[in-house]
Amino acid sequence: MLSRCLVVAMLLVMSALPARASLEAEPARERTGPVVVWISIDGFRWDYLDKAETPVLDRLRAEGAYTHAYVPVFPSLTFPAHVSQVTGTPVTQHGIAANAFYCRDEGEVLAYPGPSRLLGAEPIWITAERQGVRTAVLDWPVSHSQEGGVTASRFGSGYNPRMSDDARLGQVLDAWREHEGDEPLQLLMGYAVATDSPGHRYGPDAPEMEGVIADADALVGRFLDEVMKLRREKMHPDDELYFIMTTDHGMSKVEHIVNPNVLLGVEGRRDIRVVNSGNVANVYLGGIEPEHDRRRAIEAMLAEVDKHSFAKAFRFEDVPERLGYSHPGRVGDLVVIMDRGYTFSRRVEGLMSTPEEQGGPLGMHGYDPESNPDMYGFSVIWRYPTPLGGIDLGRMHSMQMHPTVAQILGFAPSAQAVMPPVELPMPAEAGVPVRP
Repeated sequence: MLSRCLVVAMLLVMSALPARASLEAEPARERTGPVVVWISIDGFRWDYLDKAETPVLDRLRAEGAYTHAYVPVFPSLTFPAHVSQVTGTPVTQHGIAANAFYCRDEGEVLAYPGPSRLLGAEPIWITAERQGVRTAVLDWPVSHSQEGGVTASRFGSGYNPRMSDDARLGQVLDAWREHEGDEPLQLLMGYAVATDSPGHRYGPDAPEMEGVIADADALVGRFLDEVMKLRREKMHPDDELYFIMTTDHGMSKVEHIVNPNVLLGVEGRRDIRVVNSGNVANVYLGGIEPEHDRRRAIEAMLAEVDKHSFAKAFRFEDVPERLGYSHPGRVGDLVVIMDRGYTFSRRVEGLMSTPEEQGGPLGMHGYDPESNPDMYGFSVIWRYPTPLGGIDLGRMHSMQMHPTVAQILGFAPSAQAVMPPVELPMPAEAGVPVRP
């Protein structure tokens, strides 16, 4: 009986040897340091977690470091807000003045601009690459068609609006999956429309948003599942993965839609160019000469806007410094800013209409976050295998993300990014690692 058991045991050991030998023959992954996977979920307002079932984001919040007061720059529009996050600078420096603006150097209106050459400040993917940290950035606003001696290791050629969010984030996964070589990717960045378009369509407090928010949570969950699979393939088990979800802005209810040309009293004027995004309008007077005629035109528009309590107009040189909105090549000779509840549209006949009469939008952003906290967003930083433990970061400015990611990955932030990073506990301080 004993000999039979011994034979069975020996057979079991022998049957296990090929699998064990093959595992030992695989080259061990060397430690290369942390990896940051950073995605933006457009228009994810600070309180959306309270409006729907969000098990994925709830878990990330409980295990990570989070804020319900992620403060965007002014104007809190998609393109300037995304660029401020990655450069750590306001519009005054990076120059992406709105979702649409007139560029004096280009001599044309740029709507939803893509090429990275338009950036007047250094984005984090260049800051990282200059210092030997390899990056991939897919569909982040103003990251496309990179040129010059230093670029991201992987970037896109243009934005495809017909692509689904799963496919859009899938580009990030593909970049990581396909990357080979001795220098691994350590910063991967992606973007999803998610809650933004529905927020405009329905308004941020509409019952329809419950399903939209739940879908966004599920999107994050599917993406993170794939990230974790790739982590096991690409990373040493002891290297830290940081998953970061940010947003560009919140969303506010629209009550009034205003025609900017009527507000300014310039209907039919071809020598005055008005470019509006959300509640902000930039007015360019390049077609008016001589100088005294320009001054007269500005005074007339200031007087027209001053008739209405819901809007303020500023000469370029008088825009409040705290707004960080004074880029000479992109910001208008006159800047008009409307209060919460108001947005611009040229579809309106006369001065003002309602969103119901115009067929929307019922939600908008762009407002000064200092006077409209609806512009605050939700953001979370989650670390694996060493959890951060549910740290409430409090009020966090979006321009802090550039230096924060630089600190995580161990390179110096851009000299233009002057805000401090968020201080996170080092892995050794955070507790026992979590294993799958």
